[in-house]
Amino acid sequence: MGELKVASAQLGPIDTNTYILMDEEIKEAVIIDPAGSPEELASFLEDNGYTLDGVLLTHGHHDHIGGLAGLREHYEPWILRVFAAKPEQELIMVKDYNISTSFGKGYTTHANMMLDDKQTFEVTSKHLCKCYYTPGHTIGSCCYYFAEEGWLFSGDTLFAGSIGRSDLPTGDERAIMRSVNDIVMSFPDATVVFPGHGPTTTIGDERATNPFVMKRNRS
Repeated sequence: MGELKVASAQLGPIDTNTYILMDEEIKEAVIIDPAGSPEELASFLEDNGYTLDGVLLTHGHHDHIGGLAGLREHYEPWILRVFAAKPEQELIMVKDYNISTSFGKGYTTHANMMLDDKQTFEVTSKHLCKCYYTPGHTIGSCCYYFAEEGWLFSGDTLFAGSIGRSDLPTGDERAIMRSVNDIVMSFPDATVVFPGHGPTTTIGDERATNPFVMKRNRS
C-alpha cells in the first residue's frame, strides 16, 4: 500500500481548512471539506497526475461545502462520490440550515454516500477510513479517522485549544461536550488532529490543555 500524504489550504470566505489526501503510488486523492476554489483544487490534482476518488464532508455548513458544486461540475455530478454522516443530509440540502444565506442568496447540495456511525469505508482504492458521529456543532457532524496514519479530521468539533460553536441551526452544546469528551478523547494521545479551522494539534495536547476537556480525560 502506498503512503498517504496530506496537503492543506485555507479556502472560502472564512479561511476554512480544506485537506487533500494523496497516494503517490496509485495516483489517487480525496478532498476533505472543499471550502472553495474548485477550479484550483481540480487543477492541482490534474497537474500532479491525480484522479479524485471522493469528497468527505465533516458537516454541511456553507464554509465547508462551498467548492463542492464546482468539483461536481468538473468531475461529473453523478460519478463523484461525496461522503457525509446520514443525519447531516437535511442540513446540507437546506440553505437556512447550512447558513449559506449569510453569504449571499444561499445554495444547497447533497451527499450521495451516506455513512453510519463507526462505518469503515474505502477512500482511494487502497486506504480505509472510519466515520465517527460527533454531533453538537451540527446534528450530523462527524470525524474521519485514518487508523493506519493516526490521523483524525475533526471538522468543527475540536480545534486546537477550543471546540466548535453550538448556537447555529441543529447545534447542541451538551451534545458537542459529549462528543468531545466521550468520543474524540477516546483516540490515542499521538493521534494528529486536523481541524476545520486553525492549526493542527494532537489528542494528547488537547487532553492536557483544552479547557473544554473534562478532568476525567486528563492524565
